[in-house]
Amino acid sequence: MPETDPRTDLERKPEWRATGIVFFAIVAIALLYAAFMIVWPFLTAIIIGAIVVTLTYPIFRRLRTRFKENSNRAAIVMLIGITFILVIPALLLTGLLVQQANGLVDKLQSVDAQQMIERLDVAHRLAFVQRYVPSFDPAQLSPQRLLLPAMRQIPGWMAKHGSAVLGGIAGLVLGFFLMLLASYFFYVEGESILDQLAILSPLPEKYDREFASRFKDVIDATFRGQVFTAIAQGFATGVGLAIAGVPGAVFWGAVAALMSLLPMVGAATVWVPASIYLFISASMGARGYFGPIFLTAWGVLVVSLIDNVVRPWAMRGKAQLPAIPLLFAVIGGMQAFGFVGLVIGPLVFSLLMAIIEIYRTTFSTRKAVPG
Repeated sequence: MPETDPRTDLERKPEWRATGIVFFAIVAIALLYAAFMIVWPFLTAIIIGAIVVTLTYPIFRRLRTRFKENSNRAAIVMLIGITFILVIPALLLTGLLVQQANGLVDKLQSVDAQQMIERLDVAHRLAFVQRYVPSFDPAQLSPQRLLLPAMRQIPGWMAKHGSAVLGGIAGLVLGFFLMLLASYFFYVEGESILDQLAILSPLPEKYDREFASRFKDVIDATFRGQVFTAIAQGFATGVGLAIAGVPGAVFWGAVAALMSLLPMVGAATVWVPASIYLFISASMGARGYFGPIFLTAWGVLVVSLIDNVVRPWAMRGKAQLPAIPLLFAVIGGMQAFGFVGLVIGPLVFSLLMAIIEIYRTTFSTRKAVPG
């Protein structure tokens, strides 16, 4: 009679099979956690790389066909194209922003600007508030206390924090390089990764395809809706500021584009204060009333309505979030992931809604009871 392996007898016992599964699960969770901690410093670059590849994969596929299915050559060409598309405009825009910011600082520090601020006489204009709020001191809101010291400290601040600014630029360059590496990997190995995920997924194949399709739609809709709307509102704000004669129109247009990425904030945080500044300047005889009237009308009729025109056009046929959930998604995403959370936050919320919708339409067995 052949001898049996004691380990085989143990494996046949249900309690030992359960122990093996638990042990395997513990090891797998520990390794996944360790891998996550290793990848965490580079998670932003990896996520951005995945988003870029998702958005540009059809172009990569056509390039790969032209290169006789050589994924490496097609990926290198894609990375070169992405670098030129992103880096060259960014350098040009940065040069314009620096030039505009320097001109703006010079004008704010000029004698005419300081005299105009002093002529506002905010303390005298707000003196009546003390009759209703005795503890209120209008002198605390004086521009001489708030604005002039800050304007005088701008050159010193730049000299003091120059190294930090250079360090931030170096960090951006490193992050961009890591994003390119992640994009290269996803271009070359993306289809293989999806195949492996499909094997590991416990869902039927049709659900995997549906979830992958929704994932791509959400990324495409979130990216296009946010970015196209922000660019359009920033451009429109910059044009309006330039026509109205506001100094640093390109700089403030770029600021408006960034602010437009935040729902319920938007470009109004730029053109509304600019309109107030122009009205105050006109009331003192420093300029005519065309600028403030035009900029106010332009902001209300053009800039504010762009969101209702460009966003639906950019997100047509795609998944999108209502305004209030989008606000929480953006703010929470920025707190969790930094600036890239502007995309990741809405992406996570949209995917959650997609999962709920897939479950509702495919897994739920409850049916409405006829009334």
